[in-house]
Amino acid sequence: MKRAVLLLGTCVCLFFIVSCGNNNSTTGPNGNVSVNAPSMLKNRAFITNQYSGNVQIVDSQTDQTAFYTVTNNNTGVTGPGVTGTAVNIAVGGSLTFELLSPDTTETVVYDPSSFSLTFITNATEATNGSVTLANWADMALYSPDSTKIYAPVPNAPITNARAGGVQVIDTSTGSITSTYTVPSAHGVAISPDGKTLLVFALNSDTMYLIDLTQTTPTAVAIPGFARPVNAFISSDNSTAYVLNCGPECGSTAGPPSVMRFALATQTITATVPVAGASVGLLQGSNLFVAGYPGGANGTLDLVNISNMTRTTANPVAIGDGNHTTMSVSNNHKLYIGAVSCMNSSVGCLSIVDLGKMTLDTISLWAQSRDCSRFPAAIRCTPSRAACCISTTRPPDNCSRPRSRSAEHCTAYCRSTSKTYASGNSKGRPTRSPSLLVRVFCFRLYRGSSVR
Repeated sequence: MKRAVLLLGTCVCLFFIVSCGNNNSTTGPNGNVSVNAPSMLKNRAFITNQYSGNVQIVDSQTDQTAFYTVTNNNTGVTGPGVTGTAVNIAVGGSLTFELLSPDTTETVVYDPSSFSLTFITNATEATNGSVTLANWADMALYSPDSTKIYAPVPNAPITNARAGGVQVIDTSTGSITSTYTVPSAHGVAISPDGKTLLVFALNSDTMYLIDLTQTTPTAVAIPGFARPVNAFISSDNSTAYVLNCGPECGSTAGPPSVMRFALATQTITATVPVAGASVGLLQGSNLFVAGYPGGANGTLDLVNISNMTRTTANPVAIGDGNHTTMSVSNNHKLYIGAVSCMNSSVGCLSIVDLGKMTLDTISLWAQSRDCSRFPAAIRCTPSRAACCISTTRPPDNCSRPRSRSAEHCTAYCRSTSKTYASGNSKGRPTRSPSLLVRVFCFRLYRGSSVR
């Protein structure tokens, strides 16, 4: 079962929903009242299920599926709302990535079988319309004010031009209002003020800049990069720090690097070479950058963006593969997830001790003991006290999904998942509430499989 995880909770921001004491009662079949409907959870994980087409709701504190609790006014009640019925949000088709609106009121999930985005109202855990994109997409993002969604669609048909564009969705109407032409558009990044959109294309050494304040926003092609894949924009909206994937992504224009780009003048002002750069994470002035330059290991570098210097004298060796996700916990551990990894030591999950800037020995033990070997989504709470990892591939006991039920796999992974802090002398984890690594044991869809 392929899943992607989005953490939702109470009274905090980012991946969390404010849900402080609202009764939220609804009336079910035959007048039955469902109290705090539907899941009654204050801390929720929304998990997209590619095979069922449902969004499953899990208590992120216990990793338990949510069930309806109702007051039955009549007997013989059937259907949604019956006590003991698992709470699912039925969407249909197959579901992969999801995104949470900045105002936390809404979740959007993507169905690659129909190229559609479905809106879910978080307070009611119910769908609220959908919109169909022109073709497949691997990601999308909200504008900072939650009024728009930008979805890069590599094969979007464009009249008298190469295919590809960023489709703009009005969240109030659920309709596509425009498409910004960018050939093979595949990724986007937006400034905190919502005025500048950076677009990254497949197999291209060009980055595109769109001034969203224009009456008719048009993409400006900016050369000089080496397969740019993402950017982090400063809080004052003046500077973008662009990740160049380089040869790992097929470029011959230059090595992997981090480039400082001035948005006002549209110029590259500094370049810091790194060993690999397919994914990054910005914390203050520290930009963590990981990638796979080839060979036995992947690499992690740390770049200080305040003076544009690499602070790692030598890259930290991590697991190989295509690194796609990164998150940090409050005990100074950095989690780096990859797909298509081949090594047998750390698998596809690398855990780096940021205090020592070395690969944590716990990851050597974890990969052979539970589902964390094949991560594709890692999400940590804003307090960094808890992290949730979803996997691209189940462990050996769940490797035959057709012969083992989803419930069996879930039970197996729940029984073998661990609570991690720091490893002891044997490399085994010691139990501590400071870091909870929650593992969901199912195959995670990757966009590269849908074309």
